[in-house]
Amino acid sequence: MTRHQQSFERLSRVLECIADHEIGNAISSVREFRAGNQLTGTKERLASLFADLEQDELTWLEMVLCVRAQQAGRDMAWRRFAESSHRELVAFYR
Repeated sequence: MTRHQQSFERLSRVLECIADHEIGNAISSVREFRAGNQLTGTKERLASLFADLEQDELTWLEMVLCVRAQQAGRDMAWRRFAESSHRELVAFYR
């Protein structure tokens, strides 16, 4: 199995562990985790899911969670995704 396939399988397993009612919390948790913040309390379970993921995988996970939230009718998460992805894109091309 190639590295990309393994990465996708790992990410798919993480997504399967996040229930629809946890999406908003998972998005904020991914952002905090990527920033290097320690997740405590109810977010500890999510931190354990993210622990083996690389930074690029965490970015992808955040994007997919935001799309999932948008599809569930959570318009604000979609806007946050649009803003954060735009900032990342701009930073990448500078």
